[in-house]
Order: sequence, then C-alpha cells, then structure tokens
Amino acid sequence: MSYSVFRLAVFDVAGTILSDDGVVIRSFEAAFEAVVPEVWEQKREAFTDFAQKTMGQSKIEVFFALLGDQRLAEACADRFQREYLLRLKETRLFPGIEQMFAMLRTNGIKIALNTGFNRDTLNQIIGSHALEGLIDVSVTPQEAGAGRPSPAMIRLSAQKLGVEDPKLVAVLGDTATDIETAKSFGAGLSIGVLTGAHNSADFESVGADLVLERATDALPHLLR
Repeated sequence: MSYSVFRLAVFDVAGTILSDDGVVIRSFEAAFEAVVPEVWEQKREAFTDFAQKTMGQSKIEVFFALLGDQRLAEACADRFQREYLLRLKETRLFPGIEQMFAMLRTNGIKIALNTGFNRDTLNQIIGSHALEGLIDVSVTPQEAGAGRPSPAMIRLSAQKLGVEDPKLVAVLGDTATDIETAKSFGAGLSIGVLTGAHNSADFESVGADLVLERATDALPHLLR
C-alpha cells in the first residue's frame, strides 16, 4: 500500500499531540471527589483504573459507566471539564507537532482532531496552543452523536472534509480505543503512539498497523 494516497489524518488530542503530565487523571479524581466523595473513597482504585483504560472515550459516557446514574454522570462530567481547564496551563504540545501538521497539509493531507472532551474544552485547548491555523476540522462526541469506540467522530470529520473513502484516512491515538475506532471505521492506517495512556501490548491486542514512540514519527509513513 502506498501511504502517499492519504487525504486525511485524524489525531486524538490528550496523550497524542498534547502532553498533559497526568492532568486528565487528576481531573477525573477531582471530579469524583467533589461529586461522589463517599463512592470515590470506596472505589478510588477501581475508578482510576477504569478511567485509565477508557482514556479517549467520551467523558460523560465513562462517568455513566462507572456510576450508572445520568444526573451524577453529568455532574461529574461538568466538574471534570472545569478541573481540566483549571489545569490547562500545565499541558503542552509535543515537540514537532506544529511542523508535522504544516508538512502534512503542504502535501495535501488534511488534519482533523477527535477527542473525548466537549466543545468548550476542545476550543480552549485549540486556542491555548494556537492550533486554529494548523487543523482543518475538529469534532467532539456530542457533535458526532457518539464517542469512541464508535467511528462516528472519524466519519463526521471525513464527511466535513469531503473524504469519501475510509482507506484514504489515517488515524493516530494513544489508546487501544483509538485503534478499535479506526478499525471499525475501516481506516487505511491505524497508528498507536506511546506518549499517553497505553503500551505496545495494548495496541497489538487490537491490531494496530503501527506502534510508534510519538506522533511525529508517523510523518514518513504518511508521506512515503
């Protein structure tokens, strides 16, 4: 397969292009502690483990899976977003991301961001890290109608950018769920990166096409 035919590269955000040094997990913990302190005290370890395993999925869906109560899930998701934004200054783009995006777009490959964050949080991430002029589209679970592992966000990104053939789409993420989503969509290339939540074994277990140390290592595979 010639990777030069790709027309769209879909990137996860936290852990893939953005280093958060544990900000996501600390925000999860703060949300649980604020909204359901007694439950959190009893299930801290199990909840943290589940949040780590489901990193990249829609936050409200993760909270609902753990709590089984829509009202509490919404309250936790709202608190999570506030906690994350309070810590946003602790995040940074991985070195070389801006240059990689510019190179891909110069070579005719459009850039999409997909995330488990809501629109307000994603917009603040984009603004804080000056990504507006470097990407072509961004999509959240609420806008697509479903979060990962549904391929809805990738599908909507491709539709918005006029890319009809899934094989022309490459997907990069730091979790096994990112790869499962890419496979479900039928993406031409799925790449797991080791800068975030999951390791090589996690990616291999779900059939990642490539496992790389960092997202910027994907550049020659996308342009070759």
